[in-house]
Amino acid sequence: MSEFGRGPRDERDDSRDDVPATEAVAMADLRRARKASGGPADPDAVRFAEHLARAIDRAPGHPDDDIDTEVRDEVRDVAIAAVAPAPAAADPLTDPRRDRSFGPAPLAPDTVHPGRVGTRSSGTDAPARPGVAPGVRDTAFGRPTPAGPDMLPLPATAAVVVDRAERIVRVNPAFARLAGRMPGDSEVGPLGMALRRLLVGGDADARLIRADGTLARVRVVRWDLAMDLQAVVFVELGSASDARRIAELERMAGVGTWTYELASATLRRSGSLEDLYRAAGIDPDAADGPVEGEQVALLCQGLRGGNRTPDHHVDLRLPGDRLLGCRAVVERAEDGTPVRLIGTVRDLSAQRLAENRHRAAGARFADLVALLPTGVLLLDAAGRVLDANPAVCAILDTAPENLRGVSAAALSAEPEPLSADGLPDWLRRVPEGAEHGYRIDALPLLRADGTRVWCGVGVTVTRADDGAPLFLVTCEDVDDRRRAAEVLRSAGTVDPLTRLLNRAAALDAVDRLLAGPGRDGVVLVCGDLDDFARVNSSLGHDAGDDVLVTLAARLQRELPFGCTAARLSGDEFVVICSDHGEAGGPERLGHTVANLLRTSVTVTGRPVEVTASVGLATPTADPGLRAADMLRFAEVAMQEAKKRSRGSVGVATDVVMRSATSQLVVEAELRAAIADDRLVLQYQPVVAADGTVRSSEALIRWPHPERGMIPPGEFLPVAQRGGLMRELDLWVLRTAAREAASWGSLAEVAVAVNLAGLLPGDPEFADLVNATLAETGLDHSRLILELVETSLVALPPHALSAMADLVARGVRFAVDDFGTGYSSLARLKELPAQTVKVDRAFVTGVADDPVDHAVARAVVDMARAMGRTTVAEGVETQAQFEALRGIGVDAFQGWYFARPLDPEAMRAVLRARRLRVPPSTDVA
Repeated sequence: MSEFGRGPRDERDDSRDDVPATEAVAMADLRRARKASGGPADPDAVRFAEHLARAIDRAPGHPDDDIDTEVRDEVRDVAIAAVAPAPAAADPLTDPRRDRSFGPAPLAPDTVHPGRVGTRSSGTDAPARPGVAPGVRDTAFGRPTPAGPDMLPLPATAAVVVDRAERIVRVNPAFARLAGRMPGDSEVGPLGMALRRLLVGGDADARLIRADGTLARVRVVRWDLAMDLQAVVFVELGSASDARRIAELERMAGVGTWTYELASATLRRSGSLEDLYRAAGIDPDAADGPVEGEQVALLCQGLRGGNRTPDHHVDLRLPGDRLLGCRAVVERAEDGTPVRLIGTVRDLSAQRLAENRHRAAGARFADLVALLPTGVLLLDAAGRVLDANPAVCAILDTAPENLRGVSAAALSAEPEPLSADGLPDWLRRVPEGAEHGYRIDALPLLRADGTRVWCGVGVTVTRADDGAPLFLVTCEDVDDRRRAAEVLRSAGTVDPLTRLLNRAAALDAVDRLLAGPGRDGVVLVCGDLDDFARVNSSLGHDAGDDVLVTLAARLQRELPFGCTAARLSGDEFVVICSDHGEAGGPERLGHTVANLLRTSVTVTGRPVEVTASVGLATPTADPGLRAADMLRFAEVAMQEAKKRSRGSVGVATDVVMRSATSQLVVEAELRAAIADDRLVLQYQPVVAADGTVRSSEALIRWPHPERGMIPPGEFLPVAQRGGLMRELDLWVLRTAAREAASWGSLAEVAVAVNLAGLLPGDPEFADLVNATLAETGLDHSRLILELVETSLVALPPHALSAMADLVARGVRFAVDDFGTGYSSLARLKELPAQTVKVDRAFVTGVADDPVDHAVARAVVDMARAMGRTTVAEGVETQAQFEALRGIGVDAFQGWYFARPLDPEAMRAVLRARRLRVPPSTDVA
C-alpha cells in the first residue's frame, strides 16, 4: 500500500460571511485546494530543453494507448481534448500510524463497505469499461460542433473552463442561466472570477452560489483540457435521471466518488468508482479492508486532533505503471460539526504516462539542442533572453548566465530603432496562424569582447505553458560564408592585379548612371598607355605589372570627386564620372586623366617614362544608349588621339561616333565575307636582280558589293579591333596554299603569307600549318611565313620549337619590316628565320639619303654574316633598285617590277619564268 501525504492547511476565504446560510453545507469552508497533484515546479530546476520541448511540441493527443477503442471514441465524440499537464512531484510526508481502533461493522457489499484496505491481485483481468449511451452523451455534451482555433467545445450541460489558478475564462449559456450570471455583466459576471467564490462543498454534493444569493445543489465533474485548462461541468441534483447522467459523465471523465458517513461509519461508492477499480485491477474490499480505509483513518485522526485541514490528497501507485489520484474532503454541518467525508478518485495513469513521455522527450531534446552546431536562443515576449544553448554561447563568446535577461536590442552590434514594445527591428512578431517564421541572411550581433559577428538568424514565435508568446531564435555564424561570398563577388567585379573595377563592373556602373536622373552629367574617359609593350619586353612582365599597379593607385588617390577608375584589360584604363561638372567639364577631366597616366615610374631601380592617349565620350540623345556604346565611342576617340601624338586627348564627336558605328557594320560584313569566302588574293612577285621570280607574296583584298575593292589599310584595322586577325590569317593561308598548289608544273615558286593573328606562340600554330598544307597538297618547301619583327620578340620556348619543327619540314620564315621594332641582334640570331626583309622606310631614301643608305647596308651585311638572305620591299624607282643591288640585296619586291596581280595574271608571269628588268639594269 502506498504512503499518504497530508494536504495543505486551511485558508479561510474572506467572502465566507457573504454566503447565505440556508443549508448546512453553506457554512462549510469556502476555500478548498483543487490544485493538481504536487506543488508548483521550481523554475530553477527546469532544464532549458524542457522549456523548449513544451514550447514547441504543443500538439494535443491521447498517450494512453491501452484505453479501449470504445472509450477513445467517446472522447472523440465529445470533442474535448483531454491532455494531462505535466505537474511536478508532490512533497511526501510521513504516513501516520494506522488507527487500528477504526473498524466499522461490515455493510452490504453493493453499497456499503467496511473501512479496511485491500487490493486485488494484479494478475486479475479488468473488465471492460461500460459504454455511454448516445442519448445520455448528447444530453450532457450536445452534438459535436466545429471549433475554431481559439475555442474549446463545451457540453450542453452547465459548464465553465478554468485556468490553472481556477479562474473562470469561459462559460457556456447553460451555466449563465443556472448561475444567473451573464458573461458581460460588469458586477456579477463570472469571467475572471475564482471558482471557489461560486462553489462550496465537495464535488459529489456541492452548492453553486447564484447571482441572487440562492444556492443550487449540483454535482461537479472536472475534466482536464489542453494548455493547463480544466472543464468543470455542473449537474443539478434532484432526480434519478440526474444520477444516471452524473454516472455517465464520471465514467467518461475517468472519475469515481465515495462518501463516508461519520455518524454511521459507512462507506458508499459510486458505480463509476467500481468500474474504475475494476479497470485498474483493484479489489476494493480485500482482506485488509477497503482501499479508501487508510485515507479515511488519517482524516478522522486529524478531526479528533482538532485539525481544520479541509481535504487530503494522495497518489496510489499500482502494478503496471497504473496511478490513481485520491482526494478526500470533510463536509461539515451548519455549526461546523464534521458530517461526512467525500472522496474523488481519478485515474492518473494516462496523465503520468504523458508526463513521463514529455519529460523523456524533453531530455532527448536537451541532448539534441546541446549537440547542435546552430545556436538557439529562447526569448520572452519582451525580447529578454530566457535561455541559450552552448552553440550560441560559443558564437557570442559568453556564458549562459551572462546571456539570461539580456535584451534583444543589447545583442545587436548596430543601434536599431525600437518598436513600441521595445523590440529591435530584426525581432518582429510572427502573425498568428503563420506556419513559419522568417529568416535574416546576415545580422551583426555583439560578442562579449565588443567585436561583431555576422549571423544568419531564424525567428519563429511559439507559446509557453501558460500561453504567453515566446521567441525561438536560431543563430548561425556566417562570417566565413560572407568572406567567401565577398571573394566570389570580387572575382567577378574586381581586377585581381590592380584591385580596380574590371570591365564587367565598369559597364554595369555606367549602365546604372545612364538609367538615373543625372544621365547628362556622365562622362567616360578611356586611356591606353603608349607603347607599353616595350616595358614588358625590356624589363619583363613583372616590371610591367608594377607600372600598372602604380598607375592604378595614382588614379584611385588623385581622381576628382565622383570619379571611379577601372581597368579594362592589359594597359587600358577607364574613368567613370557621374557628374563632370564636379571635375570642371569633360575635356578638363580628359586632360586630368592623361596627366595622371603621364608619369615617371621607378621599376627595379630604373626610371620608366609612361604616357597615355586618352579618349572621352558623353551620352548621346539616344535613349537606348548603353555603356558598351559609350565605351566604344571613347575607345575610337582614343585611337584617333593615338594617331596624332603620344599623350594626346581625343573627344568622341559625331564624326568619331559615326566612324565607330560604321566600324561595327564593317566588322560584321567582314566576318560574313570570311565565312562566305568572298575575299580574294592578289600576288606580288619577289624577283632576283636578273628578274627571275623567286617567290610571290599573297596580299588580301576585299571586293565589297557596294563600296568596290576595299584596300587592306581600311579593313585590317577593323579586323584588328574586332579580334578577326587569326580567322583572317587562316583564310589567307588556306586560300594561298590551295592556289599555289594549283600552279603545278608552271614553276616551283614559293608563296609568302603574312601572319598577324596566327602566331608561333599559338599552341595550335604548327598543327594548323601542317594540316593546311596536307589539305591543299602544297609542299612545305613552297611556303614562306612572314612575321613582323615585333611579333617575334620574347617568344616562349614552345613557339621556337614549333618554328624549328616547320623549318625541318621545309617551311621558311621571313622577318618582315626589319629595323622598325625593338629586337636585338642576339635575338635575331636565335630565330629560325632564313630571310630578312628590309623595311620600305629605309628603302625610300636609300638612293639619296646617306643615313638610309647606311642603315640598309648594315642590315644587309648583318644578315649575310648570319647566313640570311635579304629582300628589299617597296622598290619603286630605278635609283633605289641600283643602290640596293649595289649593297648586295638578294631579291626585290615593289611596283618597279610589278604591281599586285590577280591569280590569272600571276599564272602568266610564272609561265614566263621571269619579269622584264629595265635595260639599264638588265644583267641577264
